[in-house]
Amino acid sequence: MNILISGGTGFIGSHLTDAFKKDYHHVYILSRQEKSSEHPYVHYVQYDSENYNDLTWARDLPDDFDLVYNFSGATLNHKWSEDYKEEIVSSRLNMTNMLYQWLFDSKIKPLAFINASAVGYYPTSKLVEYDEYDILSPNDFLSEVVNRWEHAAEQIKSLGIRTIYARFGLILDRHHGALKELEKLYKVNLGGNIASSRQWYSWIHIDDVINALYFIGLNSDIEGPVNITAPIPVRQKDFSKVLSAIIGKPNFFKTPAFLLQTMLGERAMLITEGQKVHPRKLLNNDFKYLYPTLDQALEALYDK
Repeated sequence: MNILISGGTGFIGSHLTDAFKKDYHHVYILSRQEKSSEHPYVHYVQYDSENYNDLTWARDLPDDFDLVYNFSGATLNHKWSEDYKEEIVSSRLNMTNMLYQWLFDSKIKPLAFINASAVGYYPTSKLVEYDEYDILSPNDFLSEVVNRWEHAAEQIKSLGIRTIYARFGLILDRHHGALKELEKLYKVNLGGNIASSRQWYSWIHIDDVINALYFIGLNSDIEGPVNITAPIPVRQKDFSKVLSAIIGKPNFFKTPAFLLQTMLGERAMLITEGQKVHPRKLLNNDFKYLYPTLDQALEALYDK
């Protein structure tokens, strides 16, 4: 297969690229910088990040693509000034609009267009469980970003291309993301309850993320929003207990919400609040998780 990935050098994109090249698929990675690869199945394609209307990057691409993944966007792990919040939004919309224009002009019709999204689409709640069939309006900055990003990707659906919004939960990987930062706290004996500790963490192991992205790309019955989460979410207090037991570190420190809000500002909501999300579409389509429980996921990560 020919696969195009924007954001292919990032956390998720790099793992997905590794999976595809192992199966001898050609992966074309959109990049702001000029890059080259020694691997025969990995190809870097430079685009002009100052001019998203410039599609000259597409001139030497193959005439057909099987899957397109759009993961490009400014990181959320940065101070959310008003200017940076605008960058969070614009970086996502600009790339999505550019990919739409490329598909429109080229008449290429992949099997699926998979657009990154997040469980931040759903309101934070300690009581309500959400799934893909809940249709909701934006209620905070994150949900506004997600709604606008998914709306931009709807253009691709209008081209007759199966379009999927991959709503990622808390992705667990020892070398990237939230788990790496939490592990640092435990190593200096600062692990424990965060804020109320009752907020939900809808987590998923990175290997299950990659398998799910592969699965939804090839399953013609799946479209629209898909929650990329494990089937058993946990509250933060339970997450911390399992992590503490597996890495053999204390779990007694309590971090109040106001302290995180002082340190991180609005971004603190990523830690102090959460959503209980059910991956109904993956389960209804018989997706097989490698690590359906948190114990299994963390044991596998810390056994490596």
